Amino acid sequence: MNINAEEEINKRAQNMTRDDIADVLGREEEAKRLADKAGFIKQYWEDIKTTFALVRDWIGGSYKTVPTTTICSLVGALVYFLSPIDLVPDWLPLAGFLDDAAVLAFAFRISAADLVAYRQWRRAAQSTSDAAKGDATEED
Repeated sequence: MNINAEEEINKRAQNMTRDDIADVLGREEEAKRLADKAGFIKQYWEDIKTTFALVRDWIGGSYKTVPTTTICSLVGALVYFLSPIDLVPDWLPLAGFLDDAAVLAFAFRISAADLVAYRQWRRAAQSTSDAAKGDATEED
């Protein structure tokens, strides 16, 4: 099987709108089921989960320091993964998810720095939120 992951991602990301991106956000549970079904894709689950959170925060406007090209690449990879009909149909045992794994791996590799930056931002935001809650509790 010869897959050009970059080409597949670009194909899906090329005409993507904010509405298309928002639609993908509603499919996180489906992504979890698929990752569980294709055991070797579980290794990407943390990055898949981070991608959903990153895109949600980007759409919501709370996280803006990510290039739109990264968002489109990551969402393009998710669309490919979530589509049952792609280069190798997902209903084919084992082989059906090999192409999905290749596309996900490529997207996560080219977006690695942005995913790390987002995780750091999210941890810092969570710490700030937890500290603010602690201050509010002490004032009561």
